Amino acid sequence: MWMLPELIIIGTAFILLFTDLFLTERRRIVLAPLALFGIAAATAVTLYLMPGQGEMLGGRFAVDSVSWWFKLVFLLSGLLTVAISMDLFDSRVAVKDPNIRARGEFYTILLFSLAGAMYLISARDIVTLYVSLELATIPLYILAAWKRDSLSGEAGLKYVILGALSSGLLLYGLGLMYGLTGETHLDMIGRTMTPAPAFWLAAAMITAGVGFKLTIVPFHMWAAEVYQGAPTPVTAYLSVASKAAGLALMFQLFYRAMGQFLDHWSLPIALFAALTMTLGNVVAVTQQNIKRFMAFSAISQAGYLIMGFLGTSSEGVPAMLFYMLVYIVTNLAVFAVIMFYSNQTGREDIKDYRGLARVNPLVALAMMVGLFSLAGIPPLSGFVGKFFLFSVASKAGFHWLVAVAAVNSTISLYYYLRIVRQMYIEPVGAGDQALTVTPALAITITVTSLSTVVMGILPMFYESVHAQTLTWFLPFIK
Repeated sequence: MWMLPELIIIGTAFILLFTDLFLTERRRIVLAPLALFGIAAATAVTLYLMPGQGEMLGGRFAVDSVSWWFKLVFLLSGLLTVAISMDLFDSRVAVKDPNIRARGEFYTILLFSLAGAMYLISARDIVTLYVSLELATIPLYILAAWKRDSLSGEAGLKYVILGALSSGLLLYGLGLMYGLTGETHLDMIGRTMTPAPAFWLAAAMITAGVGFKLTIVPFHMWAAEVYQGAPTPVTAYLSVASKAAGLALMFQLFYRAMGQFLDHWSLPIALFAALTMTLGNVVAVTQQNIKRFMAFSAISQAGYLIMGFLGTSSEGVPAMLFYMLVYIVTNLAVFAVIMFYSNQTGREDIKDYRGLARVNPLVALAMMVGLFSLAGIPPLSGFVGKFFLFSVASKAGFHWLVAVAAVNSTISLYYYLRIVRQMYIEPVGAGDQALTVTPALAITITVTSLSTVVMGILPMFYESVHAQTLTWFLPFIK
């Protein structure tokens, strides 16, 4: 029963794979709605089972309040990604990429990755944890190289090589933990672990492996090339689901296996956060390609995100979960616009967005709302999410980190405004005209943009923004 959402996703993936065998190319348009239905069914079951707690397979698979919320985050990422990707295989779009084919296999692999991420947050020993991580990650290597061109092939190759390196480091760290304790269960490792020198080596290896998934500096080197070379829906999924999976992995290892030593990691985490947000924001200023730009934006957001580990679990966990949800909705709103513009024009440079507000004002407005939320402009949800995280760091005594984060938020506003300037101030390019938004993208852009605004405004109705809002928004977090 507790594993039903994951089984629905895996069952949907196999149904898509076998259905694709018996459909002509023209009738394969039903595959995307079928994938959406499967994810929606898994989401409904997840909501029905919340906030129940239980375990299966001898305690190797368990669910609790945090795992339910992570599963909702993963399912939302998958649902929006499938909606964004529907135009990827549509021959009616203005600029159809002939190098992108095989929609049945595309959705199947995407759902397998989604299932792996959902298993990851419920894993309770290091064996199932690692297998779940690989199930979530290996399909992404394939998806990154889905376009049959040199840029996408290079992205997939770099991703798989660096991904294998990070997986090796993580596996080595987990092996050291097993050797030190003789246990594979995460909670038992946490109870029996002693701060021996080998433990700190294991912790360093694990931090490197987790840092790759979360694009933490200096483990971020893969992001820009992979984001640029992968198909746009894959880039969107990488920017949110891969980051959420990295955060789930960090939750599992840092809170369960190394929770008693987390205080010793406060300063290194703060330094990682400061370096990550600073490098991401500074390098983003110089980017010209919109997808590379979003890669460094994602790196900077990871720096803000891990600030939640500086506080107590009762404050840090809900703050990070709320910000992760806000980031997913906001980032996918921006990527929906990028997907729309790329399909209609075939362009991916920031300068190509000039005059978009004059030919498609509603689309430009949605893009501006998403960018301002990522920058942390009130009253949008990005501001509220950052406020929670900054409060956690401040209460932990890291006032200097809050100051660094505030300066970086100001820098990020500058480079996000570059795109807004192109859309609203620069003249319309020669030959540019109003572009047609397909129903799937129109619904996705509308829902994500409205959600970005609503999640920022609703907390303002509460007297204590930090305490009461998290209690309201995440009622099952204990």
